[in-house]
Amino acid sequence: METPTEHVPLFPLPHGVLLPLELLRLHVFEPRYRRMMEVVRERDRLIAIATLVPGYENTEDPRPVGSVVGLGRVVKDRINPDGTSDITVHGLMRGLITEEVSLDEPFREVVVKPQPEKDGHPVEAFREARRLLTYLAQRIRTPRFSYDLTQAIEVGTLVDRIAGGLELRPEQRVGILQAIDTPERVDELIEILRDRRHSERLMQLIPELGTFSLSLDGGDVTP
Repeated sequence: METPTEHVPLFPLPHGVLLPLELLRLHVFEPRYRRMMEVVRERDRLIAIATLVPGYENTEDPRPVGSVVGLGRVVKDRINPDGTSDITVHGLMRGLITEEVSLDEPFREVVVKPQPEKDGHPVEAFREARRLLTYLAQRIRTPRFSYDLTQAIEVGTLVDRIAGGLELRPEQRVGILQAIDTPERVDELIEILRDRRHSERLMQLIPELGTFSLSLDGGDVTP
């Protein structure tokens, strides 16, 4: 995104989470969101996926949502004969809602401040990388797992990729999304990985535990 804030149509969902780099497939059928898609197609195809706050069923519109949203772009869009749509949204980055915009439309729109990935001061980034990678090595528990802390690692991005590959409960995914600061996000992932099932799933995500490359510049984590 080129501007510090964006007016973006809001798509609130129960447990709705769109992490950066993820692909989210949705079936759009409500009339207000059909109209929203018409506007999205006329613009730059950006959309904000928001999480409805627990207890939303007992509140009236506009129902409260989490302040951190997943900013994404519609990359696939199939309009069905009945007027519904099947769309795929590609996660770009987190965004922070700064205000809600009044529209003469049935859907909601918000002003979003994009939150690009950043790991802060190099010393802090190194500390968080060491903390996360050391913990991963402990959970995997094999001498064949190795890592190089001299590589440039975007720790927050690595957490998102790992979380996106795990089979998490909705509230765990929400916790990862809402954690804008890298240390907080690392804390969330470490807590999740205390569950043996997720540690086993993490091993499945790694094709071979040889020399492990964590350079995320151009693609997936590769051996």
